[in-house]
Amino acid sequence: MIAALLRGLWGRIGPTLLIVGAVLAAVATFGASQRRAGRQEAAAESTQEALRAAEVRHDVEDAVRRDGPGATDRLRNRWARD
Repeated sequence: MIAALLRGLWGRIGPTLLIVGAVLAAVATFGASQRRAGRQEAAAESTQEALRAAEVRHDVEDAVRRDGPGATDRLRNRWARD
C-alpha cells in the first residue's frame, strides 16, 4: 500500500522535479558563463589601461628628453596650466 502511494506520488511530482532541476542547472550554467565573461572583460580592460599608461609614460619621457635640461620643471609648469 505504501509502495503504491509512493509510486502514485512520484508519478505526479517526478516530472515536475525533473523540470525544476533542469531549470536550476540552466540558471547555474548561465551564471557561471556570465561570471567568466565578466572576468575576461575586466582582464581586457586592465590590459588596455596598462597599455595606455605605458604610452603616456613613454610620451612624457620623450618630451623630457627632447626639451633638454630643466625640461621636467617646464613640462610640469606647462601641464599645471592646462
